[in-house]
Amino acid sequence: MRSRPIRAAILAAVALLTVSTACQKGAAPADSKVTPTAGPATAASSAASAAAAMELFKAMKLPTNIQDTSAAMIDSEVGRNPGLTPFRETMLTWLKKYMTWDAMVPELTKLYTSTFTDEELKQMAAFYGSPAGQKSLEKLPELMQRTAMIGAGLAQPHSDELKA
Repeated sequence: MRSRPIRAAILAAVALLTVSTACQKGAAPADSKVTPTAGPATAASSAASAAAAMELFKAMKLPTNIQDTSAAMIDSEVGRNPGLTPFRETMLTWLKKYMTWDAMVPELTKLYTSTFTDEELKQMAAFYGSPAGQKSLEKLPELMQRTAMIGAGLAQPHSDELKA
């Protein structure tokens, strides 16, 4: 049945995209501790927090990067697993349909506003809006990939220890 490999490929790509996007954009891994902001949330503080988060997302260019990252992640996965090549367009269409900015922004807003204070969100927005912040957003994905390659290179000579 052809739909089972497509479904598996799409789910793998979604998982990879979600983790990669979180890592590339500075979000905490799912199992990390989230430190909520201090004090009870009021409608005014919630609105201020959401506005601060949106400024950060804008500075990080997340609305654009979500779609760009989808295509890059699919291409990367297809590059690692050429058997997925026939399913590339299907996976990309599916991701573009469901992994939209409008679908993700409410959850990302909750995540960031429960992790960072309004002041921290504003400071991060100021940094990512600066030339150094923009350069970091541009270079971090490559640096993370190269870091992973360094780690793999260091671990590979010792991999036999894990086979015991």
